[in-house]
Amino acid sequence: MLPLLVQTLIFASSGLLSIGSITLVILLLISDRGWRNGLAYALGYTGAYCLIGISAVSFGYGKIQNSGSELPLGVSIFLLFLGLLLLGIAFRNKRKPTVESPSPPRFFSFVDKLTPLKSFGFGSLVSLINFKNLALYLTALSGVILSDLPLGQKMIIALVAALVFSLSVLIPVSIYLLFPKHAGTLLNKLKNAIQTHSRAIGIGAPVIFGLIFIIKGISQLL
Repeated sequence: MLPLLVQTLIFASSGLLSIGSITLVILLLISDRGWRNGLAYALGYTGAYCLIGISAVSFGYGKIQNSGSELPLGVSIFLLFLGLLLLGIAFRNKRKPTVESPSPPRFFSFVDKLTPLKSFGFGSLVSLINFKNLALYLTALSGVILSDLPLGQKMIIALVAALVFSLSVLIPVSIYLLFPKHAGTLLNKLKNAIQTHSRAIGIGAPVIFGLIFIIKGISQLL
């Protein structure tokens, strides 16, 4: 179980690619409603991935129990596709001209209008409609789904993977809750650092995870 857990968590750490969610939760935390909105968004975001993971593991467990499946070949091909897609994203980001003062995405303008309940719903919705993140998370779980571990252990790994995948929103919330007096300064520094290095992150991170997925896909085909 331990090797599979480590492998799954390495893949799940690709959730840190969600620069938009990191920035959004920081803006929520430093908005008028502060930690309530940020925490609600993080709970909705993380909770949705927990439910997706449990559902995927349960569905996959039932399919594997009921029939001999050729899913491993399909997963290998999908790993290769996803790896190539990430490399393509990195290449696209590299070709984009450098912007000296990038303007924030449009949806950031309604941050102050959100309530905790709306923030929770928005976090859940983002997890469902962000297909790139959804593909990354389900790919991280592919080894667990296809393993011969008991269903209970699979669910535990899926939940831990959801937490790791959601670190992009959990880390800013944790900073706010652990250091409330200095949270504003720390979060603004984090936001500014992300904005300053967004180009490098947008190129380097997809390359790293793209190569990881490609190597894993090729190793499963051989």
